[in-house]
Amino acid sequence: MTTGSMAVHRRWKIGLALLVLAACQDLTEVAAERSADPPIAFDPASLATSRFKVVLVAGDNAQPVFDNATSYLHDRLIAAGIAEEDIHRLSAADHPRSAADPASLAAVGKRIAELKPAAGEGCLVFLSSHGSAKSGFVLARSREFLTPTQLDRMLSAGCGGAPTIVIVSGCFSGSFAKSPMARANRIILTAARPDRPSFGCGAGYTYTVFDQCLLGSLDSAATWRVVFERTRGCVATRESAMRETPSEPQAYFGPALADLPALWREVAGGTGRITFVAGTERFAPDNVPLLPRGRSRERKSFEEYLRAPAPKAFAMSPDGAFGWYNRSDAGAHTAADAARMALQTCEWFGGACILYAVDDAVVAPLPSGLAPFHPPVLVRSGALDPASVPFIRDDQRPLIVDYVARPAPKVLVLGVDTPMIAYEAAATREAARRAALRRCRAVTEICVVYAEDEAVVLGYAKR
Repeated sequence: MTTGSMAVHRRWKIGLALLVLAACQDLTEVAAERSADPPIAFDPASLATSRFKVVLVAGDNAQPVFDNATSYLHDRLIAAGIAEEDIHRLSAADHPRSAADPASLAAVGKRIAELKPAAGEGCLVFLSSHGSAKSGFVLARSREFLTPTQLDRMLSAGCGGAPTIVIVSGCFSGSFAKSPMARANRIILTAARPDRPSFGCGAGYTYTVFDQCLLGSLDSAATWRVVFERTRGCVATRESAMRETPSEPQAYFGPALADLPALWREVAGGTGRITFVAGTERFAPDNVPLLPRGRSRERKSFEEYLRAPAPKAFAMSPDGAFGWYNRSDAGAHTAADAARMALQTCEWFGGACILYAVDDAVVAPLPSGLAPFHPPVLVRSGALDPASVPFIRDDQRPLIVDYVARPAPKVLVLGVDTPMIAYEAAATREAARRAALRRCRAVTEICVVYAEDEAVVLGYAKR
């Protein structure tokens, strides 16, 4: 048997709101048109699309979450090089924060019909609202519903055989990932199974759970399939933390678009790169963008961060998870350590995360005023690479190299709430796991199995 471990003193805080967010409501059934369209011919040459024509729809204004999602996506589309005149927003709000058409069934149909992408262009349609299991996507302003059959007809008229990305965020939205919507030239992502609600429509929240996870998955994603896998895992972790029944987001990838590149793969640089653009604001406990009850509950921690010595960093999700690190008394974190570890801890506890502050500077907001999500940095699967092991300082990585050199079977355990490394090689993997967890938990409460032999097994948290 071989062993290895390292524990250090740290100043670190983590908070996680476990309050149940309101599920998106189920509303009254309305009649839906059911006639089928002829198959759409797809030109494989259009797979080389470099431009998209876009329609963004916030279908309800009962909470700001839906308009927040379309505002954020608008900002990221502009950053990805989409022309302003090619992005059309519709809103149910009486006074939307920027120019938008009223979100009625007729207006949605008109905007989609007008897309008409040229050769080498595609369509992107994003819809966020409440949903009904029987009636479809809610358009509250006009008291109407958009059904999968109706949306299929709109897309056939406006996009034809062009590459088409459709994202439907709402309860019971999985019906949009089936026939007649499922066509060879389309990718369809939905927030839930046809028989499941999605979550996050509660008053005071910034985004729904699905929208938060989707928007946080965009930057640096190589393909739309990567966007969906990141989103699905993030949703599972967040809903587990909320103790909600899994919504199980659905996807359909038309065979012609199975590996279609995502628009944002070069916006934020490579996966794992830490980026931060400081704004003019300074960190203040009263201004941390959480629900008032969350700020009140965690005020002491926020005040400790404010007093903590640099280098330090504060990462958070929009609805409750946060982590911060500052200079340790037993082996100093570098500024890069602090930012990376704060983001990794936030990601593990659930949700897409924002690198909100570095030292006392707060991140610069997007044009919409919303804080930018950081591309995911937590490596959850694949071959173990000492350079990407999370939750530890860079000066601790020689211990990971030592772990790699040990004979199998072996298990690597990490502390999430402190940079603790524990590993064991034993006669069986189960014996190694028990011993490594026991030694880690003697130092810190939250310990995770990160690797078995040399394969990363972290996955997404199921708590």
